[in-house]
Amino acid sequence: MIDRQLFQQIDLMLRARYPLIYIVSQEEAPIEDLLEQVARQMTPPRSVKYWDVVRGWSDNGNDKGSMISALQRISQTHSKEGFLFVLKDVHPFLESPVNTNNLPIVRELRNLARELCRSRSSIILLSYALLLPPELQEEVSVIYFPLPHTTEIDQLVRQIVAPDKLKIKGLAWEQLIKACQGLSRTRIQRVLARSIAAKQQIDETDIDQILAEKQQAIRQTQFLEFYSGKESLKNVGGLANLKKWVRTPRCVYGRSPHLRHS
Repeated sequence: MIDRQLFQQIDLMLRARYPLIYIVSQEEAPIEDLLEQVARQMTPPRSVKYWDVVRGWSDNGNDKGSMISALQRISQTHSKEGFLFVLKDVHPFLESPVNTNNLPIVRELRNLARELCRSRSSIILLSYALLLPPELQEEVSVIYFPLPHTTEIDQLVRQIVAPDKLKIKGLAWEQLIKACQGLSRTRIQRVLARSIAAKQQIDETDIDQILAEKQQAIRQTQFLEFYSGKESLKNVGGLANLKKWVRTPRCVYGRSPHLRHS
């Protein structure tokens, strides 16, 4: 499944030789799939190289633990052919550029931003959080990778679950798809796999399971609370004045019932 709009956006940016692209995403696998497909269809195709701080470069395992070493490899090889250099979990390295350990990284990224404009290579900075120092704001273009929309969720569920195990249709199917909104592709796959393992099918009872997974995801943010449609106002903490206002009877034309006519 390809997000066609995002595919075209990244393709256009690469053909326009954007040197540094920062993709913010909760998930890595769908981003990697998308980048691989974009790279394959370019003329000529580009080679995709991945780096992370633990395993180093995906093709040779070099430069483990050192982002500055990874950037030095890019500096030495980017002009030989078209590459997509994907650097994962970059936010800790960019969070405090005044740190003496991070300052060379920011400086080298700025150097590469100028050099890559003259080559067919680009750097993709991939992270779940956007932490961008002021020194790089003019050089870096930011893309937010969205959570799946209803059409993609529909396709995703049908790909994961065999047709003979889908025991749900009509309004219940629509409710299941809507319940999945706001969840990552990984979470959707996990909760459906659990249901199939438990009862060998997907049916109406899985809607509550998906909502429970969404509740857990929201709680992990530590900023929001999840309330199902079964909750009442008395179960919601705080907001005492708002609850009182909601319960207060009102006459038409917006006049308060406590006002008198002279």
